[in-house]
Amino acid sequence: MEARATVIVPTFGQAFFAQWAVKSVQNQRIKDIEICIICDGSPESMVTFFKKMAQEDPRIKVFTFPKSPRTGEPYRDFVIKQTTGKIICYCSHDDLWLPNHLQEIEEALKTCRFAHSLHAVVNLPEKVRAEQRLFDGIYLKNIKDHNTYKNMFRGINFFGLTFGAHTRDSYFKLEEGWVTTPREKATTDLYMWCKFLAAFPDECKTIMKITALSFPYKPRKEWPEQQRDDELKYYFERIQDPDFVKTISKYLLRFKIKKFIPKRLKRYGRWPPLHLALQAIGRTMNRPDRGRRKRNEEGTRRGLEWKGGESRKSEPSVSTKP
Repeated sequence: MEARATVIVPTFGQAFFAQWAVKSVQNQRIKDIEICIICDGSPESMVTFFKKMAQEDPRIKVFTFPKSPRTGEPYRDFVIKQTTGKIICYCSHDDLWLPNHLQEIEEALKTCRFAHSLHAVVNLPEKVRAEQRLFDGIYLKNIKDHNTYKNMFRGINFFGLTFGAHTRDSYFKLEEGWVTTPREKATTDLYMWCKFLAAFPDECKTIMKITALSFPYKPRKEWPEQQRDDELKYYFERIQDPDFVKTISKYLLRFKIKKFIPKRLKRYGRWPPLHLALQAIGRTMNRPDRGRRKRNEEGTRRGLEWKGGESRKSEPSVSTKP
């Protein structure tokens, strides 16, 4: 029977904190989903841990593979072919979905083939306490904007794996799906996203909302596993509170005001009235799409450039342990 969504959660190494990413997927308002945990060379203790979660929730399926050269991209292709969801979503093992993430993604994909929400980076705990600032950054980039579109093909990524999604039908219309990303290319997520941008330049959409939280590894690389587990557990509990989710929306509004108020509105040295601020944001975020023809022309050309001028052969099939 066809599910409404297939959710892929890639994991590797000793990562008991991944349970919070999985639980944030389980707690989505849409319940008819498949949750596929891909263990990319995970130790046996982690595989056993995830299988216990699967025993408690029949929606969870655990796939085990040997460690891949990069982040297990071909395993995602294998899993997509074994599942039935109408849309395909992803959640990194150290990120969290807000309870409405899947709902927003599903709604967006009714009118397009590929969609993403805004990439929101959660600050380190000490900065949250000292600066009273929840987010270290929010990537307010719209892929309908021609400059954003071009920059992604130049190797600049504006949203990670957790924030992107696509329809099943569009995935199988691509010339090439998930494969091991060449080392000389950009990040694995961006390499995949550019395939959708090249194939469907006018059928990709940005959801101008925060629906997921990112907890980057680099500033936390010295943390012990327990500390990462504690942080994700803390925010997992917070996002179950509707008032906290509203607070996130307020952060986004303030961020938009500071970033997008035209200079002419600030020339008197004070913030404009709220209704003028909101009008300015609306004009900036919803301005006419002037790059449409250019994207159509560049989509095919850049698609060939991205793959080195020719399509690479698909990866050999891989096996999975039940």
